[in-house]
Amino acid sequence: MIMSFIENARGFLPSSMLDWPGKICTVLFLNGCNFRCPYCHNPDLVNGRKIPNEVSWSRLAFFLSQRRGWIDGVSISGGEPTLNSELSDLCRKIKGISMLVKVDTNGSRPRVIKELLNRGVVDHLSMDVKTSLARYPEVVMRPVDMDSIMESIDTIICSGIEHEFRCTVVPGLVDYQDLESIASMLRGAEALMLQQFRPEKTLLPEYQTLKPYPDELIIEWADKLNAILPTRSRGLAAMARG
Repeated sequence: MIMSFIENARGFLPSSMLDWPGKICTVLFLNGCNFRCPYCHNPDLVNGRKIPNEVSWSRLAFFLSQRRGWIDGVSISGGEPTLNSELSDLCRKIKGISMLVKVDTNGSRPRVIKELLNRGVVDHLSMDVKTSLARYPEVVMRPVDMDSIMESIDTIICSGIEHEFRCTVVPGLVDYQDLESIASMLRGAEALMLQQFRPEKTLLPEYQTLKPYPDELIIEWADKLNAILPTRSRGLAAMARG
C-alpha cells in the first residue's frame, strides 16, 4: 500500500522528450543509490540522506490524470529506484491511472527487476552498464556482485518488453575496448545507447574539469558497434543544436 507521500521521492520533472525514446514522459526522481560513480550528474540523489516528504501520491496522480493523452507515461529514475521498497506498488498505481511505466536501474538488484516483470507493472526497462566487467569496481567505487549485474542483463534481454542498455562514455573509465566488451556481453539486446559524458555537475568535483570524448569519436564508435548490436548515441552537441 502506497503511503500518502511517495517513499524517497525527491521531485519530478513535468515532461521530457529525452528520457524515454519515442515517448513524452514525466520523470520521477527517487533518492538514494548503492553505487558512487564519480561522474554521476545527480549527486544530490546519491547519498540517500533523509529528506522531507516532497512528492505526495495525490499530487502526482492529479498531475498525471490532467495530462492523460499528452503524457505517455512516467520514467522512474534516481538514484537507484530498485532500492525503494514501494517501487512495485508505485508502478502498479501509475499503471492504474492508464500511464505507461519505465524504470531506470543500475542492474544491481535482479530480484526487484524480476518482481516488476512478474507483476506486469513495467513497460520499459533501461539499464546502465557502467563499463567492462573487469573495471566495474573502479567505476562504481563500491563492492559489486557481478553475478547480479549479469543476471539483470539476461533477465532484461529475455523479458520480451521494450528495453535499452546505456553506457556513459567517460574518458579514463570507458574506452573503445570496454565498449566492445559491453556490446558482446549484450548480444541479443534491443539497443545500446552511448551517452556523452557531461562535466557540468558531478559527484566528484574533479570530473567537472574532465574533457569529454569528441562527439565525432562517439559517433564512430557507435557505427563500429552496430556490427555487434544496434547502437546509437545520445547527448551530443550537434543533437542539442538540432
